[in-house]
Amino acid sequence: MSTEPQKPDLRSAHVIVVANEKGGTGKSTVSIHTTVGLLKAGYRVATVDLDTRQRTLTRFFENRQSWAEQSGVALEMPFHHALDRGDSLDVGDNETREFGVFADAIERIEHDYEFVVIDTPASDSYLMRLAHSLADTLVSPINDSFIDVDVFSRVHHDRAKRGAVAHYADLVLEARRRRRQVDAGMIDWVLLRNRVASIQSNNARQIALSVGRLAAELQFRAAEGLHDRVIFRELFPIGLTALDAIEDGAKGGVLTNSQLAARQEIAELIETLRLPVRTPGVSHMAARHAWFERMSRFYRERPPGGS
Repeated sequence: MSTEPQKPDLRSAHVIVVANEKGGTGKSTVSIHTTVGLLKAGYRVATVDLDTRQRTLTRFFENRQSWAEQSGVALEMPFHHALDRGDSLDVGDNETREFGVFADAIERIEHDYEFVVIDTPASDSYLMRLAHSLADTLVSPINDSFIDVDVFSRVHHDRAKRGAVAHYADLVLEARRRRRQVDAGMIDWVLLRNRVASIQSNNARQIALSVGRLAAELQFRAAEGLHDRVIFRELFPIGLTALDAIEDGAKGGVLTNSQLAARQEIAELIETLRLPVRTPGVSHMAARHAWFERMSRFYRERPPGGS
């Protein structure tokens, strides 16, 4: 009998979870643009909205579908599933029902799509923790502020009280432990610094240093995300992104420098995630296996305390 360890039976879908317990960091904006970017690249994408209260991701794709129907312009759409809020007075009953609905949704889509993007609320719940444990790629956007860093590592003027692993980082580390136990899976954690100012301030430099130190300790990859651009907000009502053919409605058919920069930022964001990509003659499942091996090697070979 062979004693070789069995490779995990990987899903065909690569699950991207966009999450952070801190609100207002741009989670839905990242979810929207990652999804549309993957659709534009020709991938089969499903999306799940776990934010049963705000439902920003759901509203965006409702707007996108409505605009496509009224304008007659064909727009790429994912298979979308939005969870409804539990209406029972018993919290346990609500969690049980929501878990069942979420599990059914994942079971229906995990083998029919190449990517699943899950947008999460800014809260800690059983469902939130379950979503984290399903992640292949976990994307945590933060604003360039020590208030946002504080959910990862305790920020304090007293060095003796500084640096303790904070509540959200602890949630992710627990999800990683559970994932390894269940299927030996690897969660690639990417921390995105969103809304970084164009001109570097002393505050931004200090945050960059702090995030760099945390990256080695918590084993995440730090990257720059999306700037705070008007275009990300003004296109929401019609369900469009900078990746869509917005030049058709621009004056003279020419985009502004800011619009072009927004389009480039989205492309760079998706490149940063290092997702398994389809290549000629290679199945997406094979690409998933290659991604798993590459990420496993990355973390095995990373020296203690290395960046």
